[in-house]
Amino acid sequence: MPIDDEEPRGLWPAIRARSGVILGVIGLAGWIAMIWFMFGDVL
Repeated sequence: MPIDDEEPRGLWPAIRARSGVILGVIGLAGWIAMIWFMFGDVL
């Protein structure tokens, strides 16, 4: 029974940590796309 109670508590911080990583990857992809569109013809 305690294991079942701990699963959602352990899952939600994991989702929050993953969402931070996902947001970081999306932000990095946005910067790469902006640089690509700005300097793509030069590169």
